[in-house]
Amino acid sequence: EEEGGGGGGGGRGRSGTSALRPGQELFEEDPWIVEQRRQQAEQRRRNRELTESLASLPPDERAAVQGYAPGSYVRVVLTQVPCELPRNFEPRFPLVLGGLLSGEERLGLVSMRVKKHRWHKKVLKSQDPLTFSVGWRRFQSLPLYYVQDPNLRLRHIKYTPEHMHCLAAFHGPQVPPNTGVLCFQTDARKSFRISATGVVLEVAANLKVVKKLKLVGSPFKVFKNTAFIKDMFTSALEVAKFEGAALRTVSGVRGQVKRALQADDGTFRATFEDKLLRSDLVLLKAWVPVPLPTLYNPVSNLLAPHGRGWLRMRTGAEVRAELGAAPRVNADSLYKPIERAPRRFNKLAVPKALQAALPYKSKPKLDAPSAAKKPRKGSLKALRAVVAEPEERAAAKLMQQVHTMYNERERKRKRSMEVRRAAHAKKAAREEGEKAAATKQVRKKRYVKQGLEEKKRSRGGAGGDADD
Repeated sequence: EEEGGGGGGGGRGRSGTSALRPGQELFEEDPWIVEQRRQQAEQRRRNRELTESLASLPPDERAAVQGYAPGSYVRVVLTQVPCELPRNFEPRFPLVLGGLLSGEERLGLVSMRVKKHRWHKKVLKSQDPLTFSVGWRRFQSLPLYYVQDPNLRLRHIKYTPEHMHCLAAFHGPQVPPNTGVLCFQTDARKSFRISATGVVLEVAANLKVVKKLKLVGSPFKVFKNTAFIKDMFTSALEVAKFEGAALRTVSGVRGQVKRALQADDGTFRATFEDKLLRSDLVLLKAWVPVPLPTLYNPVSNLLAPHGRGWLRMRTGAEVRAELGAAPRVNADSLYKPIERAPRRFNKLAVPKALQAALPYKSKPKLDAPSAAKKPRKGSLKALRAVVAEPEERAAAKLMQQVHTMYNERERKRKRSMEVRRAAHAKKAAREEGEKAAATKQVRKKRYVKQGLEEKKRSRGGAGGDADD
């Protein structure tokens, strides 16, 4: 009775369901779901009838209606093909035909996240030509590497990080986001060619990458909180571009660019928090945009004879290596000897009103004698001769003899100490060598003993297994 009750309709009536999930009966009875399943069944029936009807037609008529089935051999006629393609065609390397969407034929600025491959030996330099493999496309472009700061600023970097991702912008075909990108450098060296891997982030129409700009100037006329600055700009137009920019001196005084002076030589007026010195250096830290390169050179290796290679853009290092030229040296980047004129500070001048208010011990004593002060050259104290008495000369001679004996005794003591120290170091080195040799022998005997015990143990284990 219990088995009949559990497997019959009585059990389903108590719980409201059988082996189905709770609420699934209601989901199955949804009219929209029932209608969708009916339409799918009708579409499958129509497809089956069409397939059966096309099976009796000739292959060319069936292909016109249904298309060519996968695995079929077809003949494709290509138009507007360069003459170099059939002339340099190599049958050992078959062609792979693919299609492009209408949006993928447009060129634009593409932003991607890239990382140098761990097996590539060198870091990648910004604006060095790289060959990109993106989908069906293979082309050469000049990537510009940058990183995004916490304040969303796109800061240009000269080289890719060693073990970290960075961002790159290049000019190429517009592809959907999350498309994989493979970069490699084509050269004659036998090494790992894959340089970097990445993924497309977005197709950016306007991307502003900036880099640091530090301008240095010096004041040539100083007022209370105002100064005239020179050697920072070259014309009044440049000053007008930086009006309102923040300035800062090496000593930490902050300021602001105001207006250019009448002379069109780059000098301008600036205000500061405090009075400047003529020897202060004024710095202006700014950000300037970096122009994005627009090179797009498709890989045309099928148009060149096999083995000769295609015409590509070479890196600066390859060109210098072929010409035997040294890297270009920027004179402004070289370290130069620092020549600073000695600073001459004025003497401390205490106002008379302040001197009158000071206590006596803090007042400057102009006529206070100084025992440590040397006599002035040409004074009577410096020119007068000192004649010692016979007793003073005898005492000075005795003290000189005592000092000479002491110095000679110290010299002999130091020499003997050096001899003893050298002998002790030699003895310690000999003892250390003997100790190392003895330790090596003990360790060797212990290892031999352990090896014999393991061999004996392994033989005993093998014999026990055989007995079993």
